[in-house]
Amino acid sequence: MNVILEKSIQENQRISLQRVLSAQTYTLKLKQKPQIQYISEEEAKKNFISTHGQDFTKVLPDNPLHASYVIKIHPKFSDSTNMAKIATQIQSLDGVKEVFYLQDMITKVNDNIKIISLILGSFALILLFASILLINNTIKLALYSQRFLIRSMQLVGATKVFIQKPFIIRAIFQGFFSGAIAAGLLLALLKYAYTEIEYLKDLKEPNSIMLILASLLIGGAIIGFLSSWRAVTKYLKMSLDELY
Repeated sequence: MNVILEKSIQENQRISLQRVLSAQTYTLKLKQKPQIQYISEEEAKKNFISTHGQDFTKVLPDNPLHASYVIKIHPKFSDSTNMAKIATQIQSLDGVKEVFYLQDMITKVNDNIKIISLILGSFALILLFASILLINNTIKLALYSQRFLIRSMQLVGATKVFIQKPFIIRAIFQGFFSGAIAAGLLLALLKYAYTEIEYLKDLKEPNSIMLILASLLIGGAIIGFLSSWRAVTKYLKMSLDELY
């Protein structure tokens, strides 16, 4: 977002404005440093000449360009509604002449992100369902081969909890270990993406990443527990004829 300053703004007023903008929650901060760039009138003139190849100072006695701030907005405030509110808020500050941003581009980007998120979300749900089904069936098959051991433990007087305990503990460990492998692969993929895609680190949210990794570990353990518990309970309820 570009914030154009008034020509008449004083240095102390400009610094005060920068402090206000830096303290806002919508301003992106990397390592606690607000991502705000100040462009003076002289820098704006040099950038214009470098970009367009025309030196207007040969025609105009004064520099018509204004000093400005370029603010990087935090991703969670980058939708059209929040951007419009932020622009209106900044516009009302003393010393600000104009605020502008690429509204059409932001709208298109947000629309594309929604479509991509919907597609990826649907794909992720399909993969999640398939993973749960595979894990569940794998555990069931593993316990199927031990169904007679379960019946033998019943016949010698072992309680239901005593029989279920070793199978459930093993399944929880296997599920947790599988989640750890998935988390490791995800971290490796993210690390590769950060090195290959410029500025992707600016969008990194450690808390969200940690939540996803924790979900993989806990989710794997929960799936293992539920699948093992259901399978063992099923064989405990079966009659001897049904086991064959």
